[in-house]
Amino acid sequence: MTQIDFYILAENSHRNLNQMICRLCEKAIEQDMNVLLYARSTQQAQELDDLLWTFKSDSFIAHQNLHNPVKASIDYNFPVLISSAEQPTAQAAPEQYHQLLINLTSESPPFYQQFKRLAELVGKDLNDKEVARKRYRFYRQQGHQLNKFDL
Repeated sequence: MTQIDFYILAENSHRNLNQMICRLCEKAIEQDMNVLLYARSTQQAQELDDLLWTFKSDSFIAHQNLHNPVKASIDYNFPVLISSAEQPTAQAAPEQYHQLLINLTSESPPFYQQFKRLAELVGKDLNDKEVARKRYRFYRQQGHQLNKFDL
């Protein structure tokens, strides 16, 4: 059964969210886990693509954006894949990517149960919290182990 972790961000900023996404990816890679980032839009997927190359001045996180029009085919040799709700190719991700799903949408991904772990990031905004509470209740009703981390 999928273990679900809710990460409550300390401040409500785009920069804070992006840094947390990168830190989660880094930590997962250190633990030999593959990651699927599930963005809310192809635009956010592209922003994440750019960010993973530049978030540290001395390193980057190897990844592939599944919606990059320059790439003719998908290369599954990267530890991080980026997909989006607008083009949900995540359901076709191979089994080695079913370790960690980082959900950046406001809904529970319909395929989340394929993953060992699911990370949900929650901002301090009241709307973000309310949407996250709905997902939390849904996951709890499904019988999942839920963890909450205040950052």
